[in-house]
Amino acid sequence: MPDPCQYKRNRLRTLSLVVTFLSMVSVLSGQIPPGYYNGTAGISGEALQIALYNIIKGHTVVSYTPGVWNAFYSTDLKANGKIWDMYSDVPNGTPPYEYLPGTNQCGVGGGGVEGDCYSREHSFPKSWFGDIAPMNTDLIHIFPTDQFVNNMHSNYPFGVVGTATATSLNGTKKGSCATPGYTGIVFEPINTYKGDFARAYFYMATRYENVISTWYTNDTYADAVLNGTSYPAFETWFLNLLISWNIQDPVSAKEIARNDSVYKIQHNRNPFIDHPEWVDSVWLPAGSQPEPTSHVTNFTATTGIPSYSTIHLTWTDATGAVLPAGYLIRGSSVSFAAIVTPVDGVPLSNGGLDQNVGQGFQTCNFSGLSSNTTYYFKIFPYTNAGSIIDYKTSEPVPAASISTTTGISVLQAGDIAIIEYGSVDPDKISFVTLRQLNAGTEINFTDNGFTSPSTVRTGEGFLRYTAPTVIPPGTVVSWTASMVLPTSGWSTIGTKIAFNESGDQLFVYQGTWGSGQSLIWGMNAGNAGWITTGTALATSSYFPVGLTDEVNSMTFTEKNGNYNLISSGSVNALGSLISNPLNWTRNASALTTPAWVFNINNSTNIDQNATMLHLTVGADEVLTIQQGIILTILGIITIN
Repeated sequence: MPDPCQYKRNRLRTLSLVVTFLSMVSVLSGQIPPGYYNGTAGISGEALQIALYNIIKGHTVVSYTPGVWNAFYSTDLKANGKIWDMYSDVPNGTPPYEYLPGTNQCGVGGGGVEGDCYSREHSFPKSWFGDIAPMNTDLIHIFPTDQFVNNMHSNYPFGVVGTATATSLNGTKKGSCATPGYTGIVFEPINTYKGDFARAYFYMATRYENVISTWYTNDTYADAVLNGTSYPAFETWFLNLLISWNIQDPVSAKEIARNDSVYKIQHNRNPFIDHPEWVDSVWLPAGSQPEPTSHVTNFTATTGIPSYSTIHLTWTDATGAVLPAGYLIRGSSVSFAAIVTPVDGVPLSNGGLDQNVGQGFQTCNFSGLSSNTTYYFKIFPYTNAGSIIDYKTSEPVPAASISTTTGISVLQAGDIAIIEYGSVDPDKISFVTLRQLNAGTEINFTDNGFTSPSTVRTGEGFLRYTAPTVIPPGTVVSWTASMVLPTSGWSTIGTKIAFNESGDQLFVYQGTWGSGQSLIWGMNAGNAGWITTGTALATSSYFPVGLTDEVNSMTFTEKNGNYNLISSGSVNALGSLISNPLNWTRNASALTTPAWVFNINNSTNIDQNATMLHLTVGADEVLTIQQGIILTILGIITIN
């Protein structure tokens, strides 16, 4: 399911582009056969792309096995005879590992760790074109790469990473996108090879000009990159990225030699290695654009979900003779006057209260904000990028403001979730806040159980957490029996909690235990689970009224456990994932507390196999399940 805030497709065959113009360095020509590019003189734009398509189409197709493997022996070897892996190579340095051709190629499986074996990387993911011939063996976009990093790339688009969630040993990254116009997960190779991959993509758009317009329906990420046309083929944000990478990383001797070697096998060439200036000739025939004609209209701010930390902005796209390529939204928690006007030629990256949004989006969320605070926003349309970015700053600049609401002090079931339980000394508990908590919010914990679904047991331990400040959603709070109290908001209430290794329960609540407590979360661990008949003892409990098992409570038979799966997503999805013991690491022995980093937002990306009982997807939420990933839902799916 694509993110409705990520992009809005423009099916037109012409569009205004963003690009940074830098001087191209000259490179030595490869062994271009005489007359190979006849018929390309004096034309540009789509006409040049079609002329090149007619030259490079109909190449000799090799087999996937052993054809592609064998081709690497001549197309991708370093001077030392090792495989030239752009995901592990360290230019002018020592790579963390190197592969021998053939000897270290992956067989069945492999790639469990980096440096295990090399594989055949479809830099243009094969799921985007349906994994069919001849694209699936086209050597111009297939490179030998480490299997582990290949898996890290998966079918994510290339882009500039803002916050990295994974980094290879040579600095290749995966993470949130900082490229204006897209907000999903992207994969970023090191600078030395960005141009290599960009020119491979320009080749794919040209060699398969006759079919690429249909590929966007094959895959969510293909849809984010391809715009459903033969020309220009790519969405504006992605085309801008490729053009800038083509300039940033000029054609190298490596690329020229590889292009010549591939030609000897496939009998076609990548024209954008032979003539990198043709990137501009094809995709920028009109050059840079002037300032946008108009501002947006109907710029409006409303509180988002949750209202105490999210603001939702909407607008109607600017119109006029010169349309913007994107918008810069700038915010302040002080005043409209405190918002600094952007300067032409100085692009601003996403971060803090700055966001770039591609033309056609018409919506944007700012999350992780402070509660009970007024925020002010202005929106500036722009054309071009980099050193020639051109902002429209003439007054009146559209502006909007709104205040976030206060956080919560009274919690409902599922507003926090237990993510760690340990009964082997020292006893320990960790929970994650799924809502923002006001300072002073009190949350109580007890290992008392229920003697019936509605009757509590007393006489055991109690623990209290008092929020010392405003606690943002996604915050992890931990307690161990060895802590010196009071510290970080923790205190005891009478008898101290002590978990029994033979089995015990933990309930999280507000109010007074035994006289109208409001349950927030519950769990049972180290024994046979919730009892349904007989007498509840200190180490056992009936399942209480007010909770739903595997939604805001759970049970497992081991003495210790911690949640170990996806940590970024919606409250609904994360709550359901955390509440299923199949998504936990569990053991009879004590476990090390993980270093969790949770991000509570409206977009959940399922990139690991997972199980949950129920799943709710709200009206403003996005759920993406990656290709090849199994999400097992044992109960009910609710889509609002």
